[in-house]
Amino acid sequence: MEQIQIQTVDTAILAGYFFVTLWIGFFVSKRTRTGADLFLAGNKLGWAAIGLSLFASNISTSTLIGLTGQAYLTGISISNYEWMATLVLIFITIFVVPVYIKNKIKTVPEYLELRFNTFCRKYYSATTVVLTILVDISSSLFAGALAINLFYPQVSIGLACYLIAIFCGIYTAAGGLAAVVYTDVLQTVVLLLASSIVLFATLGQFGFSWGEAMASLPAAHTSLIRPIDDPTLPWLGTLIGLPILGFYYWGTNQYVVQRILGAKSLEAARWGTLFGGSLKLSTLFLIAIPGALAFQIFPGMSDSDRIFPTMLVELLPPGVLGLALAGLLAAIMSSVDSALNASSSLIVLDFIQPAKPNLSDKKLMKYGQYTILLIMIIAGIWAPYIEDFSGLFNYLQLLLSYAVPPVVVVFLSGLFWNKASGIAASITLIVGHSISFMAFLLQVNDLLPIHFTIMAGLLTLVCSAICIAANLYYPSSERVASALLSTETLKRDSSPVSWYMDYRCVAVILVLLTAGVVFAYW
Repeated sequence: MEQIQIQTVDTAILAGYFFVTLWIGFFVSKRTRTGADLFLAGNKLGWAAIGLSLFASNISTSTLIGLTGQAYLTGISISNYEWMATLVLIFITIFVVPVYIKNKIKTVPEYLELRFNTFCRKYYSATTVVLTILVDISSSLFAGALAINLFYPQVSIGLACYLIAIFCGIYTAAGGLAAVVYTDVLQTVVLLLASSIVLFATLGQFGFSWGEAMASLPAAHTSLIRPIDDPTLPWLGTLIGLPILGFYYWGTNQYVVQRILGAKSLEAARWGTLFGGSLKLSTLFLIAIPGALAFQIFPGMSDSDRIFPTMLVELLPPGVLGLALAGLLAAIMSSVDSALNASSSLIVLDFIQPAKPNLSDKKLMKYGQYTILLIMIIAGIWAPYIEDFSGLFNYLQLLLSYAVPPVVVVFLSGLFWNKASGIAASITLIVGHSISFMAFLLQVNDLLPIHFTIMAGLLTLVCSAICIAANLYYPSSERVASALLSTETLKRDSSPVSWYMDYRCVAVILVLLTAGVVFAYW
């Protein structure tokens, strides 16, 4: 791949951005004194910080490069993941957040122990840690290293992986979740600003006419809902697969949910989640559509991973390019720091603390910091090897999709079905993942020609049948009432307010906005 050289002013802007990020991390570290501070920011997070951090942790380098590149090749339907996230976050705001906050859980797997049993907690926690380290963190490091190597060829991919890991590991270990969230706030602002500049520059190629720009594209490039045989994202996959994948990611993944658990109140958690959902609607316009329009501006490019870097270099002047690169690095760091802190939280709170219940808060914090640094080292060492084992890594990404259905079924049954038992939940996880793994092997060997999003929906139906059968055979004997969704849980926790201050009214407005976007680009 041909390298791209950038000017000194852009490098200076990047250096300044690194300095500000590091300063925020160490400033917050002065207030990080206990395990609660490290893992949950002392439960002091407000709604704005939560929403911005949710958005930043989700928009990784692979999102910027991958989503833009895929939109270039196949059109804006790839952004269905983004608007579907808005609907999923609304569902989570109403039905999941109040249960998590009411029970004051510190990790998502802890909910499974409260609702079911210790096995479910350990099983899900261990699975999450392994996948987060080997897939989420490593993929973000590798994608970021590729971008850095492209603009700074003198920095090898391996060295770039190590540098990013060390940088993110230092401020995450020092400041914990608070450092992650408040650097995410900066990173979201930079990311949104940079993406807006790229959109503006892209529209400039069409005389700043939105209608002319969209009219220049093939019809398939401007359609969100694609035919059943579409290789990228068929409509059935959007309908039955994306909600399952979205619920897993936004509602059960410690990597994302941790900032919700760190909210200072239920209202802050609700409004923060809704705010994050509203920001997800912008991704179609700020990332997917510019990528689709690049199809006309830079025709014939065979390597889709080069689309986003090419747009930056060819469309942006010096200085502005540096700001856009800062947005790219913001996407790298916001994903890596979130995953580092989440993995450490799971290891310490789900395994170390139960084994050593008499540990002081300061000891827990030390264990957390050491764990973050250890995870940083493992991920930093593994990430460069992804280049040599790209086929295996692609399989791991696909495996994530097949790992979702049993987990989603167990969580939803725990929330909505008061008769769901711990034994049945354990059976659903084990048998469900066994079936999913066999289906995965068939798919990667081209023996199961079904799109993975459709398979996610079908496997969810299979796992639901397993869960129902297991519960009929092993009915629940006891359960914690607070771990179940109830009408009391859905009530507001404050006095009556105007409609625009009621999260339920805002949720309805967001649903209507999302429906309007989908209808407009159907």
